[in-house]
Amino acid sequence: MSNTIKKSRKAKHNYSFADGKTVDLNSYSATCTVTGNQKKFYHSYLANLIETKYDNSFTQFEATYVSREGKSIAVKLNKEVKLEEQIDRLYSRIKELKGRVVALSDS
Repeated sequence: MSNTIKKSRKAKHNYSFADGKTVDLNSYSATCTVTGNQKKFYHSYLANLIETKYDNSFTQFEATYVSREGKSIAVKLNKEVKLEEQIDRLYSRIKELKGRVVALSDS
């Protein structure tokens, strides 16, 4: 056996984006901002995704990427928040109506 070190055969696919970043997308793992899970993409698919959905900004992609799994969690959280806001509005409306009843009974 020889003691030579094998060279990496993995190709480098460097892509440049509008925000001035150049990244090797062949070895890049995207991290979901909601779940924190890492996801690998095929380099050309990821480059096209960044160009079309994230305005060709790699920085924006890193800050706002949400996976399919994270989307379902985000949708559930949004629904919970909206329901809580609706409950708060209804409670305030009930308080207002009770105040009217008290005002009418005093007159």
